[in-house]
Amino acid sequence: MAEDSIEAQAGEHAAHAPRVAIAMRSYNDIDTIRGTLEMVARQGYRNFTLWNFDSSSRDGTLEVIREYNDPARIHQNDPKSYNPGRVLSHAVATIGAEADVIVFLNSDATPERDDWLERLIAPLAVPDVGAVFGRQTPRPDCRELFRKDTERAFGDGKASAGWVHFFSMANAAARREVLARYPFETAVQYSEDIEWSYRLRRAGLRIVYVPEAAAMHSHNYTLAQSYKRQFGEGKAEAWIFRNGELDMSWLRYMVLPTGMEVLRDLAWALRERSLEAALHSVPLRVTQKWGRWRGLRAGLGAGLMPGADDGHGKGEHSHGEA
Repeated sequence: MAEDSIEAQAGEHAAHAPRVAIAMRSYNDIDTIRGTLEMVARQGYRNFTLWNFDSSSRDGTLEVIREYNDPARIHQNDPKSYNPGRVLSHAVATIGAEADVIVFLNSDATPERDDWLERLIAPLAVPDVGAVFGRQTPRPDCRELFRKDTERAFGDGKASAGWVHFFSMANAAARREVLARYPFETAVQYSEDIEWSYRLRRAGLRIVYVPEAAAMHSHNYTLAQSYKRQFGEGKAEAWIFRNGELDMSWLRYMVLPTGMEVLRDLAWALRERSLEAALHSVPLRVTQKWGRWRGLRAGLGAGLMPGADDGHGKGEHSHGEA
């Protein structure tokens, strides 16, 4: 192992500190997982254990995990039957009473500071806080428009505060009793984090954004990948926001959002002097919004109950944007 397991490095636990379990999901993340595990090991908050839930990675990810964690806390699932809600529920059940707080961290979401964990869980000391989620920042190789999207969605939180709902399980935490009272939905293949956290909000619990608890997390999706992801999220939105929270008309859901996003892109490209962003805007936004619209219609046509998809969603950020 890399010196020893992260748990063995933890040292003396502070008696007043909540017991934390970090549930890390992974799937073929060899390029990022070592950096993420190293940053977890460097955390100043020491009252935690690491649990890994890997989807049978074949690129060396699992071998790296074994360098950092005890075999008893490494679990595998079949990627062919992957369902995010089922995997998250399995993680909660597996950890059980060993933790007061469960942190969900994707293996490709790398904490930026050694006080990330302490800052992330701090708001959970307030009883009416149901869940927290940290900031996500783009990786150095992130394409321009995906960098812009990440900064707009997260950043200081002002833009997303005006959306119907926003949350991301890639860098998040909740108390165990909340997770037991509000289990994850297994009927959705995408946006399981949106469905779960929105349910908490409707129950009167607060969702707190913690910008100080930042983790690097971004993806350079191809147009085909963007369409697939947006289709899945649109299909899920048909059910999650089935009580009229979103205007699901062609004009307000598809046409106007496409035009507004392209205008924001071009203004951003001008400020950043980015020709790449300007050229990428129209094909990307048309693909995204068309995919989301087609997914929405599929969800509505299925009677507002989303069916399974073959996507390997892993708690990326998604939202219901007004």
